[in-house]
Amino acid sequence: MTRARRTILRVTGAATFALLSAACGAGKDVGPGPAVPGPLKITAGYREPPRVLSGHRCLRLADGRVAVVSVGRGSGQLILQASWTSSEPVLDSLCRREDVVLLLRDGRVVLRSFDARGTGLERPYNDFTEGGVGFEAKGGSRLAEVVGREYAIVCVMGGGEVRCPRDMKAIYGELEAYGPLRNLYAQGRAALLEDGRFVLGGPGRRSNQILLDRVVRVSVADFGFNNIVGCLVRDDASVWCWGRNDFGQLGDGTRERHDNPVRVVGLPRVVDVSTSGEHACAIDEEGDVWCWGRSKDGETGEAGKEATEKREVCPIDEAATEQAREEAAANPPCESPAKPGPLVEEANRVRRVDDPCGRLGWTPERARQNVTPIRKRVPGCVMPEDLHEGHPVPVKIDEIKDAVAIEAMPERTWAVRRDGVIVMWGADAKDGAPRMQAFPVVNGAAASPSSR
Repeated sequence: MTRARRTILRVTGAATFALLSAACGAGKDVGPGPAVPGPLKITAGYREPPRVLSGHRCLRLADGRVAVVSVGRGSGQLILQASWTSSEPVLDSLCRREDVVLLLRDGRVVLRSFDARGTGLERPYNDFTEGGVGFEAKGGSRLAEVVGREYAIVCVMGGGEVRCPRDMKAIYGELEAYGPLRNLYAQGRAALLEDGRFVLGGPGRRSNQILLDRVVRVSVADFGFNNIVGCLVRDDASVWCWGRNDFGQLGDGTRERHDNPVRVVGLPRVVDVSTSGEHACAIDEEGDVWCWGRSKDGETGEAGKEATEKREVCPIDEAATEQAREEAAANPPCESPAKPGPLVEEANRVRRVDDPCGRLGWTPERARQNVTPIRKRVPGCVMPEDLHEGHPVPVKIDEIKDAVAIEAMPERTWAVRRDGVIVMWGADAKDGAPRMQAFPVVNGAAASPSSR
């Protein structure tokens, strides 16, 4: 099942840049910028054929075209190289695991598949049903993915309306009761409305739906039915997240799941956010990058690695632990025999021959020592079993300055600086180390953000 994550960043100036989408289904939305002369060439330079590390990504170019690129390694360095570029500008694109869907300016929706051999031919998008004749949606301005139980369909949105290749009202129709839809997320279980309200809950759960106002950015990672993680930015520049929180990916200082959005702690004023579902990153008004959550592959940078190593273990609750020890001493963890055996007198006690507590050496003192200390769950602390990775409080990534776009993906993070250099860290780095590598993008893979 693919996942769609759409966020945008409002940045003005001729030299703004944006990273768009990932093959895992993540995406950013940008509008047209200055024209890019000549063919696209994305490379960091190499002397041997690159070995593909992490599949395909998608970039939106300054003239509105879309490029499918791959990450490889050659001569000891990483390489970002384009394998295909669209022949014409597009209104929007959705890059998925095995294909890219394009909304052309004439209203047509087309698809190109890609694999290790390259990019396939362009063909009309027909929702993968037998006998499909393609799909046109005049007047639409953006793409959204609506997912059912056994299929994923791309719909076109614009002017508050949703147009799909076939009837999808059973999935997203209930959300329309709140007003015109700006975008859909997570199998139609969440939506951003044109008036800036965000609905979370989805069809069939009206009594449990959450309505949050003044929302300007949304990023959602979908892990299947009723299992989504999302973050959003409100008009006061605060960040709110919800969902599973085992790696601290909600950034509220705890590891407790929250089905209602909770505010991320310790952030300055934020203009953009992106979540992979296991970690998240944000850009503040100064262009600095902040990350929180899982850090196993260095996806939250060196600062995240240090924060993970410096976490405090939750303190022991002495009173609760002592009570548990007293109960264990009075009731040792051993089974009673089916039939009582004969009594045997020993030193200072009497026991039965087949008494498992005596046979196994379960004295009251041993039972006390066998009790695992009970710990208090306080904000910012980590239980011993969760100590190995992740940090629930945002940390600043000092290596990145003047960022204008951010993309959190599983095991990796990409950012784009104002000068057009793509910086990535996490699983794409050499040997999986959490160091960062920069990619100058030749011929300007640059774009200014749109208004999503």
